[in-house]
Amino acid sequence: MRPGCVRYNQVVEDSAVGRFRRPRRVETDERDRELAAIVANVPGAIYRCALDADWTMAVISDEIERISGYPAADFIQSARRTFGSIIHPDDREDVHRRVRAATSADRPFGLEYRIVRADGTTAWVLERGQQVGGDGGACLHGVIFDVTERRELKAQRARIIAAQDETRRQIGRDLHDGAQQRLVSVALALRAARSRLPDDPEAAAAMADEAIAELAGATEELRELARGIHPPVLTEYGLRTAVPALASRATVPVEVTCTLADRLPPAVEIAAYYVVSESLTNMARHARATRGTVELSCADETLVVRIADNGVGGADPASGSGLRGLRDRIDALDGSISVASEPGGGTTIAVRIPLGSADDPGR
Repeated sequence: MRPGCVRYNQVVEDSAVGRFRRPRRVETDERDRELAAIVANVPGAIYRCALDADWTMAVISDEIERISGYPAADFIQSARRTFGSIIHPDDREDVHRRVRAATSADRPFGLEYRIVRADGTTAWVLERGQQVGGDGGACLHGVIFDVTERRELKAQRARIIAAQDETRRQIGRDLHDGAQQRLVSVALALRAARSRLPDDPEAAAAMADEAIAELAGATEELRELARGIHPPVLTEYGLRTAVPALASRATVPVEVTCTLADRLPPAVEIAAYYVVSESLTNMARHARATRGTVELSCADETLVVRIADNGVGGADPASGSGLRGLRDRIDALDGSISVASEPGGGTTIAVRIPLGSADDPGR
């Protein structure tokens, strides 16, 4: 019997014949197997532990190994480590405080906190439990779920919303400080020209010419702003035209190879465009590269985008909001993004986006 497993046998009276039957080992084994099957299929680690500082485990199911990276046997009676030891140091005090508050009030608890996995990474768990009394004193019965993915999706959504809000604020600032001010100047110039028109037509004409020039500048500024929001060339012609146009404005020579035969779903095209745009911006600002390449192709109903440069490398995907924003955009389409950037070896960004992941009813 594995540590942490408890098996009960019982003697059952057969009231129909008024005699005792032999211990029902067969029925007990079947119940054990049924219980084991239920436990094995619960998407969480079922446990019973002491209400002590170490959360000393009497029973914990094998699912804990998938969640934490440590086998269940490690935690039984703290054979190799205590469960408390894998709770993130910054969360331990709060976990203890909240569990004690719940047990003191004799109510169930549910809390989310971080654990440190065997490989050193951090995972989020949801623990639901309750104090249960017994002959050996009070203990906790509960279950622990891995909610890391849900927490990451929640954080991702928060970053996307924050980025959208910041974009709106930036558009507002650009409009206020740029085109709006120019249009106000045009209106003032036209009023002044109208007032001068009866007495000094030549001066009024000169003012009108200045207003026309200022209006042309405001129009161009609005075009640039619109291009940053959603480039018209992408809407009209797709990636085959938009990416080379983007590369032509790069500060370093960029060779574009595109084997796309057809237009792609708009959401996929937009994501790919901004991946290239952000990558070329990073190439110019940080890579100190002298050349770059962009490759676009489709394979197995998946768009493949590859951007590479011969710069200094050493890019950290976890730093800065640019690459993180790209990852959020790609994740939203069930795609993947990888960054290879060894110091001195340049940087390569590879993106894969399933074409079927984009729900575009307007296409």
